[in-house]
Amino acid sequence: MKIVGEKLESWALGQQDEAEKDLFGRSAFNRYYYAVFLSTRVMLGEFKARWRGTMPARIPDLLRTSVRKEVAKTSKAAARKGLISEAESSQIIQQHNVSVRALAGLLEDAYQVRIIADYEPEIVVHQERDVLSLDSHKLTSAKTWPDRAESYCKSIRKVWKELGLA
Repeated sequence: MKIVGEKLESWALGQQDEAEKDLFGRSAFNRYYYAVFLSTRVMLGEFKARWRGTMPARIPDLLRTSVRKEVAKTSKAAARKGLISEAESSQIIQQHNVSVRALAGLLEDAYQVRIIADYEPEIVVHQERDVLSLDSHKLTSAKTWPDRAESYCKSIRKVWKELGLA
């Protein structure tokens, strides 16, 4: 999806017609959002098959509740059994929570931009130099979403694997 977003961004920047610039720009924002959503959905499906079907708007809550609780429960149980120290358990939980909160926040922010792109045509994509913006959101920032999401997913997966959850 990221490569599609990049192509759409390039096409949008090359358009002289403002309506076409707007349409391609909106679609680029949308594709960057879906790249984040899809990589997160793949990760969640690796953890629990039923999580793969979670609706996009509900994923941040799933991350903040069920995903966090699963790690906290397992990490604390490992500490009680003496498999890891209390300090290690605390560090694992903290590391995991930082990544989970960051990914959930990114998903929420990107979803809000996607809503504007899809459902608010009165808010037009504008170009200033080589940067397209939709409302206050820059496409250059949206372009970073997929890589940031992959980084957070990598950290979350690492914790789940360390605890034997994935």
